[in-house]
Amino acid sequence: MKKLIIAMLMMCGMTMTATAQKYITRTGKVTFYSTTPVENIEAFNNDVSSVVDARTGDILFIVPIKSFKFEKALMQEHFNENYMESDKFPKADFKGRIMNLKDVNFTKDGVY
Repeated sequence: MKKLIIAMLMMCGMTMTATAQKYITRTGKVTFYSTTPVENIEAFNNDVSSVVDARTGDILFIVPIKSFKFEKALMQEHFNENYMESDKFPKADFKGRIMNLKDVNFTKDGVY
């Protein structure tokens, strides 16, 4: 009987870890916009990868720098060569954690 209870508890533990859910996308979007006296600067990136662990609240975003698209080719060149040095640093990543995880309903869109 004791062995049966231990086996059942182990199976429950495996079931709980198996139900932990990670939300993954490889088609995320990042935009940025800057106003300057000379001209406005805007870029779009549609190649963003992201993972959210619904159990722990851990978040990871990975952004390939060269995937930012600008209105003008010269802006894109300056961004990659002078500001971001994208040959040297090809991606940016952000790691964080959702602090109010119990308030988040992952089954519906919302602002939390």
